[in-house]
Amino acid sequence: MAQRPVSLVQAALGLTLFATIALPMSPGGPSLLDLLVHIGRDNPIGAVILLVMFGCPQMFGLAVAIAGVAREDEAVRGGVTWFVAILQGMIVLMGFNLLGAPVVAPVALTGFALVTGLYLPYAVGQAEAATGARLSLRWFVRWGALLVAGLGLWLRLQALGGAPVGPAVDVATGAAVLLLASLARREPPAVDE
Repeated sequence: MAQRPVSLVQAALGLTLFATIALPMSPGGPSLLDLLVHIGRDNPIGAVILLVMFGCPQMFGLAVAIAGVAREDEAVRGGVTWFVAILQGMIVLMGFNLLGAPVVAPVALTGFALVTGLYLPYAVGQAEAATGARLSLRWFVRWGALLVAGLGLWLRLQALGGAPVGPAVDVATGAAVLLLASLARREPPAVDE
């Protein structure tokens, strides 16, 4: 039997990342789920847009959890890669929009956004040009975990400037770091053959 690209432990970490949707984003503040319900009452489309834009790390976690229990097919792979692409785009937008803003280390976020934003299309193109294959699901899970961990650590850094950071950020960052660490070994090939 072939080894699954996403183990059950990694699926549990993805589910933990998804569960942060119900945790407060700031101490005593609302959760993303609270905001979605509040906005969804009057504007369902606005709630969907909020979920896709700001809930992308959580939706990526859900996609990883599904990838760990479902058979790998195009729908599972598409869910993971789609949320990785959206998350990457949101980090790039956020990095450039906050450049010069009164936040802690805006240049660090912009640099992270620029490097990761340039490397993702390079890696996809390199894999297809060199081998005629595409990057594996495992590679995209690792990349998404890297993005969530990097963004979460930058958000945690904002506490140095006095910005309140809630448990949602800490739990999401911890789950992403553990997910990234669990994917550190490169036994399977980086590309699907």
